Amino acid sequence: MSEGELLQIQKSRQLNIDEETYLKIISDKTASLLSTCTEIGAASTTQDAGRRQQMRDFGEHVGMAFQIRDDLLDYLGRRSIIGKPTGTDLKEKKLTLPLIHALSKGPRSDAKQAIRIIKNGAKQKDVQWVVDFVRSMGGIDYSVERAMQFSNLARADLATIPDSDSKEALLEFVDFVMARNS
Repeated sequence: MSEGELLQIQKSRQLNIDEETYLKIISDKTASLLSTCTEIGAASTTQDAGRRQQMRDFGEHVGMAFQIRDDLLDYLGRRSIIGKPTGTDLKEKKLTLPLIHALSKGPRSDAKQAIRIIKNGAKQKDVQWVVDFVRSMGGIDYSVERAMQFSNLARADLATIPDSDSKEALLEFVDFVMARNS
């Protein structure tokens, strides 16, 4: 987790993150926490190394989906519900998947403008410009799709586990992660 945080700090200063690096950061941070928790949970009930790995994989995949969805809330969320205004990550110079995608797909002049706004400490009206840019370049839709891919992997990780209340609760957690929109 510390390595992921350090990488995120470094990339925030440089404002030069790509999707691969972003995925490494969230894997090292959020996903590693969830994967460790699910593996420990499995270890408390079985000696089967394969089952423990299966649950570790589940935690990794649901953690990736969770963080992407959480990052989307910075573009979609409402202050009264999530406790932070839209654009907080932008103001903190955190480049997340919606923006990373938009920067890679948008016109070079718009991408430069977005980076300039973030570098100069985005004000609320500037944040709205960046949010609109991300939306128009498909950053929101792309990020929703990537989160769905990880949630599908998490569901697949549970496919061979016998039906039980525990399995159902884990599947409901995946649904909750994907349904969060505020």
